[in-house]
Amino acid sequence: MNLLDQNSLARTIDAVNEAHFFGYRIPEIESRRVVQWLAARQGLPGSYSGMFAPTELDFENGIRLFTGEQITSGAATSHILGEESCRALLLLGTGIVEAQAAMQSATRSMDQRLSESESERGRLGFY
Repeated sequence: MNLLDQNSLARTIDAVNEAHFFGYRIPEIESRRVVQWLAARQGLPGSYSGMFAPTELDFENGIRLFTGEQITSGAATSHILGEESCRALLLLGTGIVEAQAAMQSATRSMDQRLSESESERGRLGFY
């Protein structure tokens, strides 16, 4: 099983989601490879508020959601793949140090961004 596509965060996330959707057993070594790669993308240029950065290919091609919608906006691509990376790390990385550290850092960054947004706008619940 090869879930990791180092050219595309979107393809990697799709492969992880497909494996979980169909109940495939993911070997520990493959989980660790994907988790380490995902964790290394945390906070890279192009990430949304310090989450997990899409690759150049993801920005060039946009992404397609599970429901079929094509997303071409760079901000939406970054935000959606950032959140989906969190989900993938939760599915794969329980107990893997790199996953926990990356999730904590991404969560702090996103929490800070949301707090700043609320203080800038003065309206809670709008971002």
